[in-house]
Amino acid sequence: MDSKLFVAFGFLLAAATAQATSVWERSPWDTSPVQNDQAQSQNSQASASDPDSFTDPRDNQSYKTITVHGQVWMAENLNYASSHSSCFNQKKSCKKDGQLYQWEAATRSCPPGTKLPSEADWERALESDRFVETLSLSGFRSFNGDFYDMGSTGVYWTSNDDEDYADYAVYFKWSRGDWKREKFYKGQANSVRCIIGGQSGSGSNNWN
Repeated sequence: MDSKLFVAFGFLLAAATAQATSVWERSPWDTSPVQNDQAQSQNSQASASDPDSFTDPRDNQSYKTITVHGQVWMAENLNYASSHSSCFNQKKSCKKDGQLYQWEAATRSCPPGTKLPSEADWERALESDRFVETLSLSGFRSFNGDFYDMGSTGVYWTSNDDEDYADYAVYFKWSRGDWKREKFYKGQANSVRCIIGGQSGSGSNNWN
C-alpha cells in the first residue's frame, strides 16, 4: 500500500474510534442493551497495576484499595461526578467524602471493570474490622432533595433492589453503633463503594 494512503487510512481509523460512544458515558437511565465487545473493551481498562490503589480511567482520580475475603474494594467513597450525583450540601469538592448517588445512577457509576457490591458482598466485607474502619459517615440526600446527617450517618448502596417494592433498594447504614441492612426509595442519594474485578461474595450474617 502506498505510504500516503496508509497514513490517511490510519487517521480515518483513529477518528472513527474517537467518535465511538463509550457505554460508561451513557445516561444512567439508558437501559438499552450493551454490545458485548464494547463492554469487554471497557473492562480491559480496569486492571490495577498498584495493588494498594486504583485509578478511574474516566477522570484519573486515584482511590486507595483494601482486600477483604479475596475481593479488592475501594477504601474510599466513589467521587465520579454525573448528572445524577451530588456533593453533600452542593459543596464544590467531594474528594474526602465522595459523591452521593441515586440508586439507578449508582448501578452504572462504578468504573469500567468494577462493580457495585451486592448485598452478599457487603455482608462479607462488614465482617472485617479493617474494612469497617475505612467507611465514612458521609450523610445522605433524601428523595426530596434535602441533605441529612453528615458526620453521624453513613449509607452505602448495594446492587440489590426489593422484589416486593419496585421503587425500593437495599443499602447498609450506620445506625445506633452498628451497620444495619435497610431498604428505602431508590430516589434517595447514598454513598458508593466499588469492587475491582473478582466474583460476588456470599455473606453468612443475618442482617435485620
